[in-house]
Amino acid sequence: MIDFRYYLVSIVSIFMALAVGIVLGAGPLKGDIGTRLTEQMTALRAEKTQLRTDLDASRRDAAARDTYSLAVSPAAMKGRLAGKTVALVVAPGVDADLVKSTTASLIAASAKVGSTITLNDGWTDPTKATLRNTVASPFAALVKAPVGTSSPNQLADTVLARAILAGTDYSTERLPVAAGAALAGLQAGDLIKATPDQIVPSSSVVFLGGPVKGSAKAETEVRLAAYVQLARVLDANGSGVVVVARSNAADRTRSADLVAAVRKDSDAAKVISTVDEADLPMGQGTLVLALGQQYSGLTGQYGLAPDAKAVVPDLTAKQ
Repeated sequence: MIDFRYYLVSIVSIFMALAVGIVLGAGPLKGDIGTRLTEQMTALRAEKTQLRTDLDASRRDAAARDTYSLAVSPAAMKGRLAGKTVALVVAPGVDADLVKSTTASLIAASAKVGSTITLNDGWTDPTKATLRNTVASPFAALVKAPVGTSSPNQLADTVLARAILAGTDYSTERLPVAAGAALAGLQAGDLIKATPDQIVPSSSVVFLGGPVKGSAKAETEVRLAAYVQLARVLDANGSGVVVVARSNAADRTRSADLVAAVRKDSDAAKVISTVDEADLPMGQGTLVLALGQQYSGLTGQYGLAPDAKAVVPDLTAKQ
C-alpha cells in the first residue's frame, strides 16, 4: 500500500511549481513575456493590414486592366479578321457567357462566325469509339474526306472538320449542302449540337475548352487526348485553330485543362495557338490577335498562366 507521505510530497511539489510560476510570471519574466506578446500582436496586425492593402491594390489593378482592355481592344481588333469566316467548336461545360463574348469579339474584329458546333460528352467518351465511327462513316465520302487518312478514332473528327471548314478541293456552292447533311448525321448520333441550315463554310476555328473530367485519371487523359487530336484535325483542314478557355479559378498556378493539354503536346503546340484567361477582356483581344497570326502561319501560347510563352502576340512579327 502506498504511504500517505507519497501523496503529500506530490501535492507539495505541485503547489511549489505553481508558486514558482506565479513568482516568475509576476516578477522578472513578466516584462519579457508581456513585451514579446505585444510585439507579436502588433506585427500580426501590421501584416494583416499590409495584406489587405496589397489585396485591395491588386483588385484595383485588375479592374483598371480590364477597363483599359475594354477601351482599347475594339480599336486593336477592328479589321484584324476582315474577310475571314470563323467556326466555333464548343466543348462540354463551356460557360455560355464565354461563347457570347468570343462571338462578339470575332464580329468586332470584322470576322463572320460561320457556325457554332457544340460537342456532346459522347465525342470523347472512350466507351463510344465504335459508335462515333459508325455514325461518321456514311458521311466521309459526302464531305470528301481523304481515303485512308483517318484512323477509326479520327473519322468523326475528320467528318466534322471537313463539314465546317472550306477545304481547297471544295466548291463553296456545294459545301453547305454536304456540310448540312454531315452535321445533321453527327447530331442524330448524339455527338454534336448544331444548326445545319445555318452553316457557312469557315476557314479557321476557335475551339473553346471546358473542364475535362473522367471517372478516373486515365479516362480524363484519354478525353483530353481526344480533344487535342480534334484540334489538330481541325487545323489540318483549315487555316488555323486557337484553343481558348476560362482562367483556372481552382488553381491559378496552371492553365485550364484543354489549354494545358495542347501546351504539353509538343507537336500540337507547334501548330495550334492557345489563350488562357479568355474570360477576361484582355484574353478576348489576345484570341483575335492569335487567330490573325494563325492565318500567317504563326503560332503561340498566350495568357497569364505559368505555361504561357507570352501575354499577347508580338505585333511586330511579320504577318
